[in-house]
Amino acid sequence: MVDEVEAVWGRRGRLRRYDKFYNRWYYRQVSKMRKKMEANGGVYGEVVPLKDYLFRHDRGSFWMASYKLPSFIGRSIGFLLSSRQMYRMANALPKVFDKSEILLQDFMLPVSNITAFCKELHEYLDLYPLWFCPLKNLGSPGPIFGVPLDNGDYCNVGAYGIPRAKKFEFEKDNVHMENVLLEMKGRKVHYSHAYYDENNFYQNIYDGPAYKQLRSKYKAEGAFPTVYDKIVTKDNKL
Repeated sequence: MVDEVEAVWGRRGRLRRYDKFYNRWYYRQVSKMRKKMEANGGVYGEVVPLKDYLFRHDRGSFWMASYKLPSFIGRSIGFLLSSRQMYRMANALPKVFDKSEILLQDFMLPVSNITAFCKELHEYLDLYPLWFCPLKNLGSPGPIFGVPLDNGDYCNVGAYGIPRAKKFEFEKDNVHMENVLLEMKGRKVHYSHAYYDENNFYQNIYDGPAYKQLRSKYKAEGAFPTVYDKIVTKDNKL
């Protein structure tokens, strides 16, 4: 950690901001630096304020805006391109931001299966970049709809974008990767598209009896929808 005065004087690398609408998006900055390092070798460093770093993917919605907007447009209307604003625009302008051409998933898998899963994702859809987030498995009882406790530590693979390997068939390809995930003892983050069969969801993937007991204990029947009804995809809409 360094203070801003030290950063400005270049003692630890150039100060880089990502919170202003005119700043280059984090993804594009990293891409630019990667090309520079590949061409010239060496290591590139920069100093990023903590707040900017924590919210580095908010502007440009990770790399999603890069699919539709050239850099100079993105930087000139950046105030419209936070993740929240882009979600609103995607719903308001479906012909511009066609969600049926996008895979939007967070896959959680045992670390031991990450390589095999990413190989299948690459060969089947050729989707990049990917987001990796390690998840510590504490081994103690957790939520019913969490990850199994007996598979070691997990890693989240965030797959967001337009596949390049083939013409993307929205439901078919989502179902395919869902099945691959289950075969590799993985789970999804439940905001994303899910096509699970209800019996399989409660009998094999999650602990249906424990969930039923919990709903009964708190008199949820008739008051709240089931988790399955809340997360399963209907008409291919989130």
